[in-house]
Amino acid sequence: MTLYVGYKASDIKPEMLGDDSVFHTLDVYHRHAIEKVHHARAVCSPHLPEGEWDKVCCLTGPKLMSGELSLDMLQECHRIADKCGCKVEVRFVGRERDRNDLLDKVRDRTDRVFKAEWPASVPGGSQLTFTSYPGCFCHRRLDEGGLALAEVVTRELKSRVEVEDRKLRLLDMGCGCGLVGFLITDYIRKSSPSALQLETSTSSSPLDLVLVDSHSRAVEAAEENSRKFGIPAEVILSDNGTPAKMDGTFDVFVGNPPYYSDYRIADVFLETAKRALRPGGICYTVCKNAAGLEPVQKKYFPEVNIIKRRGYAVLKSISCA
Repeated sequence: MTLYVGYKASDIKPEMLGDDSVFHTLDVYHRHAIEKVHHARAVCSPHLPEGEWDKVCCLTGPKLMSGELSLDMLQECHRIADKCGCKVEVRFVGRERDRNDLLDKVRDRTDRVFKAEWPASVPGGSQLTFTSYPGCFCHRRLDEGGLALAEVVTRELKSRVEVEDRKLRLLDMGCGCGLVGFLITDYIRKSSPSALQLETSTSSSPLDLVLVDSHSRAVEAAEENSRKFGIPAEVILSDNGTPAKMDGTFDVFVGNPPYYSDYRIADVFLETAKRALRPGGICYTVCKNAAGLEPVQKKYFPEVNIIKRRGYAVLKSISCA
């Protein structure tokens, strides 16, 4: 059996296909593409699957993945191969010098740990130390756009929570390691009167939190941060938003969509927001320049208000019945 690592649907050649071929991806979008285009067996997981592999083939290079992720995945390839007694074949797209440098690092040692931790907080909130892994959005650093989004939503949501007589539901789409959703939820649960009376126990949180991402390592990090912060959250691996059973159940949607692919991914975010929100629910997105995202948001919401924060634009819309 052959394990292929780092291959997208467009990278796969006919000679690679067969009953004994398994394609590993970190992003469920690529898994679905491989299954749809090639009808091949694909696995999406944050780490390589164990198995009795005859060969492990890895595709990497600076234009395909970050250097840190390349090194991490190659280390995993070699650890898997050592258990199976097979060799690792590397297809490197890039300069020979960079390929040799990368392989030398793996040859020297395969026990490096690439987990990162960094602090973040909103004004008046507690400092939380987030965990992330290579492949996560903004691994090793705070995303300023996400922080701007969290600051705007905590400020606006606090007064709403104080007058509501029920829990509110918050959906964080494209959550990464959970920066936005956890900052908002932690602030609200510790600042609301009911939480203060109950000494901020997690059961008293006035928010139900759902986190969604298509990247398996983002989901892994978000689940770890949920446990570490003591903030219950449902974390979903999905490249198509939330399941239909959740339609019309959320009060707040937050998203920091990527803007490549001509805003097609942002369109998926906002289509999800439209169907996920209750009437009167609020959609918040963030971008550096509202000119590109605003027309996409107006496809799904009649009005878009722009709130400036930290050099970013937070786009706010209210869902209609």
